[in-house]
Amino acid sequence: MPGTPLSLPEREEIAVALIEDRSTSWAEIAKRIRRHPTTIMREVTANGGRSRYRPAIAERRAGKERCRPRPRRLEQAGELRDRVTRELGLGRSPVAIWADLVAERTGDRVCAESIYQAVYAGVLDVKATDCLRSRRPRRRRRQTRCEPKRPGLPNIASRPNTVNDRSEPGHWEGDQIIGANNRSSMLWLTERVTRFSLGITMPEGYAGEAMLAGLACGLDQIPGHLLRSITFDQGSEWACWETIAEAYGIDVWFCDPHSPWQRGQVENLNRQWRWWFPRGIDLGAVDQAEADHAASIINGQRRRSLDYKSPAALYAAAAVQ
Repeated sequence: MPGTPLSLPEREEIAVALIEDRSTSWAEIAKRIRRHPTTIMREVTANGGRSRYRPAIAERRAGKERCRPRPRRLEQAGELRDRVTRELGLGRSPVAIWADLVAERTGDRVCAESIYQAVYAGVLDVKATDCLRSRRPRRRRRQTRCEPKRPGLPNIASRPNTVNDRSEPGHWEGDQIIGANNRSSMLWLTERVTRFSLGITMPEGYAGEAMLAGLACGLDQIPGHLLRSITFDQGSEWACWETIAEAYGIDVWFCDPHSPWQRGQVENLNRQWRWWFPRGIDLGAVDQAEADHAASIINGQRRRSLDYKSPAALYAAAAVQ
């Protein structure tokens, strides 16, 4: 869950992974505990590094850093606490009290949430059952949002090592950029080994049959021996994946929910595409010639990750093999 601190079991799992292989990547550890790789990197780096990381010490350190450096404002005796207690006793809501403090432009004020926390913590001379509308003696936990039920999708965790280690070309990642008012889009496919990209305009939108047509248009441009698999995120626009897999005889893989970074190559290229097609423009007005021109510039640039070779040159060499 985004925003939640690492737990002790998660820290122990990180330690186990580092004991098994000190050189294991952050992404591999993150996959084991379903966290972002950056979270793992910061956690290990802040607690001694790969060779000195200890989960118990890291847990104690995190606990100390979470401690409040000062008491809550309503825990301290004073005019503000007396006023909040008095108005709660008169039946006024925390939101109404906060609104009055804001309207009076007083420098000594607290937000409505702080008042709720103080009431439920018992630091004010008034009980929650006496002053709050709900009359609840304790606060209810927020209900977790249920994940929508999805059909079984081929998960990226099952993707073969030949795809993950980029040992053979022919494995692609797919993504799209969205135009103004979410009414238009452009589909992009990127090959993992050569970093070669294809851009396909989507003049009829990007749902259902339109996305299927756009995918087919892009995949038809790829030689058969360079079309082995494709990886998507879990967007609903890829609902046609079974048709694509059957028609082209390729494997289709999906990232974990809310984890598009797992196919990071195509995500990183978004910055380059957005230079040519900025946010807020109508992508429905972009013709295929413009998309091809942008792709030719992107593919023609030498890259450090490719030993200063260009994606276009590497893809051309792979295509004739």
